[in-house]
Amino acid sequence: MYKVVLVDDEIYVRKGLRSLIDWEVCGFEVVEEASNGQLALTVIRDVKPDLVVIDIRMPVLDGLGLIKIVAQEEIQPKFIIISGYSDFKYAQTALKYGVHDFILKPIDKEEMEQTLTVLSKSLNKQKTLQEKNREIKYKEIMNQLLFGNADEKEVANYLPILGNPKEFYYIIMEVNGLINNTYEQNVAIYKKVCEKIAKVIRDVCDLKEKVWIQDLEQGSIGVLITVNYLSRFQMKVGKFVNWVKEELSHQLSEEVTFYVGSSVPDLLILKESYETAQRGLQFKYVQKDGMIFSSDITKKSLHYTELDDSFYHLVLEKMEDESSDSIRGIIDSIFEEFHKRSMARSAILSSINRIVHSIFKFIKKLEGDPSQLAFFQTMLKIQEFHVTLVQLKELLIDFVLESKKEISKLRRLSTQSEVYKIKQYIDSHYHENISLKTIAAKFYMNPVYLGQLFKKTYGIYFKEYLLQIRVNEAKRLLRQSENRIYEIAESVGFNNTDYFVTIFGKIENITPSEYRNHLKRKV
Repeated sequence: MYKVVLVDDEIYVRKGLRSLIDWEVCGFEVVEEASNGQLALTVIRDVKPDLVVIDIRMPVLDGLGLIKIVAQEEIQPKFIIISGYSDFKYAQTALKYGVHDFILKPIDKEEMEQTLTVLSKSLNKQKTLQEKNREIKYKEIMNQLLFGNADEKEVANYLPILGNPKEFYYIIMEVNGLINNTYEQNVAIYKKVCEKIAKVIRDVCDLKEKVWIQDLEQGSIGVLITVNYLSRFQMKVGKFVNWVKEELSHQLSEEVTFYVGSSVPDLLILKESYETAQRGLQFKYVQKDGMIFSSDITKKSLHYTELDDSFYHLVLEKMEDESSDSIRGIIDSIFEEFHKRSMARSAILSSINRIVHSIFKFIKKLEGDPSQLAFFQTMLKIQEFHVTLVQLKELLIDFVLESKKEISKLRRLSTQSEVYKIKQYIDSHYHENISLKTIAAKFYMNPVYLGQLFKKTYGIYFKEYLLQIRVNEAKRLLRQSENRIYEIAESVGFNNTDYFVTIFGKIENITPSEYRNHLKRKV
């Protein structure tokens, strides 16, 4: 309902207006009266009405005088002038001050209600437009706050809307599992989740203020939390987040991950809270309860290097003959390795991406088409999706099992299936004491025939390939570790350091020490 103040020096006119007009049906409510313009000015400043119905002629301060003064005020209600016929021209001069309409006495009920109905519709449109513009402005302020370049005056005007709090948090929420839907479906789900989050926070905190939610990317939103939200939670943001997460679990089928930034005492430095929440994104697969607080990870470290090559080769090797249960076990061990190493989210996704692309490449080598796999698009864009650790593991298992079936089919069609299997074995066991003879014995083949088949298939002799694999792995260790040269030589399968140095120099035209020193100079 829009608020109305009636202003007329004759009390019976005011009472008559109250009883004659069906204000509620027209969308209005009479909240106050005044007998002259001076009193009306005080009332207007106090109750801030949306509409003032005013007589043009009154003592102390007439209607036109009041309208002129209010036109300079911050709050500017609409005016409907009531005037006698003789005041018609006088009332017309008020139109330049934005008077909505004027109505001649005696007042006609139908005319007045029609005027009010038209005005109500106009106010509705104006209110909708104002709210839309306000939303756009506040979103702009929020974006500027995250970049640390918000205008101090604008922020000061924004604070009363938030209840003038003295402490702020920025929380990033990720909606997990929106993978196999269309873009339109995800947009609809995302909108529903945003509405649910806003409602839960309002209900939990008994808020009258608006909950400010910010679009970050599809499936990820930012929420401004103030200390005013925490009164029911002993002022503990952790208890607040726990409660909200629990409430959402009852209302949403999707899981939501929370990244809670540090508290800041000034909205102008909200960027600091946002950046600490952003840092929490890398801890997603280390913390298992779906809540990452900046205060908990301040002193924790993560590893950003990918898995060793042996893990990728192991997956490909086991896809050849092992059962589905065995493959699940291999992937379980990979995820255990992620946890043991405290690997960052980006490193985990990069490692999985390497497994995926290794399989794609392998399928192509067998003259297959990986794009025909049901999980092709999902795994190709796995780094773009928000998924929990459990969802990530199941996606990888499903993809590997599907790929295993495809590879088995392609193997049956391949005339050189054994040589592919042998190559995968070399890729996985290059660091061991292997030779053409020992591998031929393992695969029940003639060494000479195996050597010829390997050269024909890959265009390189077995021994050259083995040495190249070992040198490539040595190069990786020279880049990523501080191990001594002899330690690296042993770890990649060379029993003699001098021989390792010789082979390395022959292939790379540089010694291992020179290679490492060259890298250090670049850094």
